[in-house]
Amino acid sequence: MPTLTIDNREIKVPNGTKVIEAAERLGIVIPRFCFHPALGAVGACRVCAVAFLEGPIKGIQMSCMVDAQDGMVVSSTDAEAVDFRRHVIEFLMLNHPHDCPVCDEGGHCLLQDLTVAGGHGRRRYQGLKRTHRNQDLGPLVQHEMNRCIQCYRCSRYYQEVTGYRDLGVMGIGSRVYFGRSRSGVLESPFAGNLVDICPTGVYTDKPSRYLGRRWDFQRQASVCIHCSLGCHLTAAVRYRQVVRHEARLNSDVNGHFICDRGRYGYVYASAAERPRTAMQAGVPAQTTEVLDRIRAAIDTVTGQSGAGSVALAASPRGSLETLAMAKKVCRQHGWTGPALVHTQRQAHNLKTAVTCLQPDLAVSMVGVASARDVLVIGADPINEAPMLTLALRQVQRKGGSVTVIDPRGVQLPFDCDHWAVSPEKIGPVLQAIVDEIGGSQAAASAPPGAPDAYPVAALAKRLNGSPRPVVVCGTDIVTDTEIGLAAELARLLCRTHIVAGLFYTLQGPNAFAAGLMDRPETTSEALVAGMETGAIRMLIVVEQDLWRDFPDRPRLQAALAKLEHLVVLDYVDSPLNRQADCFLPTQP
Repeated sequence: MPTLTIDNREIKVPNGTKVIEAAERLGIVIPRFCFHPALGAVGACRVCAVAFLEGPIKGIQMSCMVDAQDGMVVSSTDAEAVDFRRHVIEFLMLNHPHDCPVCDEGGHCLLQDLTVAGGHGRRRYQGLKRTHRNQDLGPLVQHEMNRCIQCYRCSRYYQEVTGYRDLGVMGIGSRVYFGRSRSGVLESPFAGNLVDICPTGVYTDKPSRYLGRRWDFQRQASVCIHCSLGCHLTAAVRYRQVVRHEARLNSDVNGHFICDRGRYGYVYASAAERPRTAMQAGVPAQTTEVLDRIRAAIDTVTGQSGAGSVALAASPRGSLETLAMAKKVCRQHGWTGPALVHTQRQAHNLKTAVTCLQPDLAVSMVGVASARDVLVIGADPINEAPMLTLALRQVQRKGGSVTVIDPRGVQLPFDCDHWAVSPEKIGPVLQAIVDEIGGSQAAASAPPGAPDAYPVAALAKRLNGSPRPVVVCGTDIVTDTEIGLAAELARLLCRTHIVAGLFYTLQGPNAFAAGLMDRPETTSEALVAGMETGAIRMLIVVEQDLWRDFPDRPRLQAALAKLEHLVVLDYVDSPLNRQADCFLPTQP
């Protein structure tokens, strides 16, 4: 580990650490535009210049392009380096429109901050400014090309990190242009990160345009609820209305980025049709009155038919506190529940995944991204867990391989091996891989011809010889048998590898907690059957849309009609809300 001195402070850093990163560890922030921790160094903006006073390198150099070495003495406050940075910023501002008062980036603009900090406060350039024509990039991202300072962050992120190619750099010299070959909606489902990663106002958030400045918003740390990954984000609110989501750094989960579903999927929270008033028989009522009626109904039903005649149904989108309280209440009062309203298969899948995901096997998304070879079984990352796609993309970028076993036309923004295995043959193929790696002779018992059409032996050899293999498994189209086989495969790989792991994609934002608290025997089928027979006379539904999750709608409607009391608690509108005897709004 090299030891160097930066601004008279000594620090020891790992090999390969750039000087700009070493300085940041000391709390010394060297100006930068093109450098970003998720993108690395490219040396395009030339604004991170520092003076190397002693050591193997001398003179003014770009701190993002130089690896820390023993004996280096670096000064970020050297007069020549400071003057160099001041002139570079002035050059970058030559063609800038100076439209800060009307720019949506104002208040959190890196260019604005460094221009002021660099001492460039007077415009001396009197020539004609270069101008560009903006493009329409769709309903989410606003394009203002005249503010560009050619840092290349956008094209590097869009093409290298996400793997999409419809946005990039064109032109030459002073006519460099970042955009598409023609106007059109950006193809990447991660395009919203351009807003965060751009250090100027070239890409700004279109839905929140004209709704306020950065300092007008109340900002609060939050977690995305649109899939099971739990990406960290920051919610911005003004006048009690959610107006923007931004990525929040979490090194173990989503890193610096989030998907567009998480970034723009907040409209429900401020929707005009969102239920905000307690209802009693479809008529607005005071919350205390509705609570009193619910208590009276519970006492009546349990007094006549026993505690087991009351059932509570929750869902994987309920918070940990909600699910824990649901289970506690059911246990204390002897109610039926908590039912997560899954089918028999979904309930067993979730329980199996939670049971198999032991601490010694589990890996984070960062662990997936650092893998060398990944096997994806029965999962569609783009649609089921979008940010997992970016993790898999990093595997492919570093020369690793990704193999997908799925009957669907899974689309990924990079080259991968896709085995279109029918659902009933996923198990035999996976069993053949397990047997191949485990050295078992049990493969002979597999259905004849099931794995023959696929290079099972070659895949098993690659996984077994990989320095960092990871198994990713879905829980939607597969059975609990395949989920268990995925865990067995990961455990076999752990016997011969220092780093190997297992990663499940679950159905629902808080599906893991739901799996811990669920009772697999209390499925949607059992719940409806109980209502049909009269065993369940009162149903309390907490943040669950029964109409969406139960396939036989006429049967569900008939079963609900037999209930004596239906109580619903939710923060989104659904037909069930209007059918409830008592409704209570909850917070999103």
